[in-house]
Amino acid sequence: WGLDPVALADMINTSTGRCWPSEVNNPVPGVIPNSPASRGYTGGFGVGLQNKDLKLAIQAAAEVGIEPHLGAHAKDIYDAVEADPNCKGKDFSVVYRYIGGKE
Repeated sequence: WGLDPVALADMINTSTGRCWPSEVNNPVPGVIPNSPASRGYTGGFGVGLQNKDLKLAIQAAAEVGIEPHLGAHAKDIYDAVEADPNCKGKDFSVVYRYIGGKE
């Protein structure tokens, strides 16, 4: 909506929306100077590892009779992110790039 990403993060981080992704690992390049997003999505927790953990969580849920509907959708997205040459091998926050976020 035209908000400056840094101003938006500041608003979120001074309210009840404050959380690790907005304060430490913001997926928008330039918002957090040392975040993976600000380093071309290098370093951090790899998209492949995120995808593996997501699949393990879905499997664990299924073993106790839970169907995580949003988890299945997230898995489909991370499968596509991991296969995308512009995202493969990057920090998992690169999903922002994949879904068309402004860089």
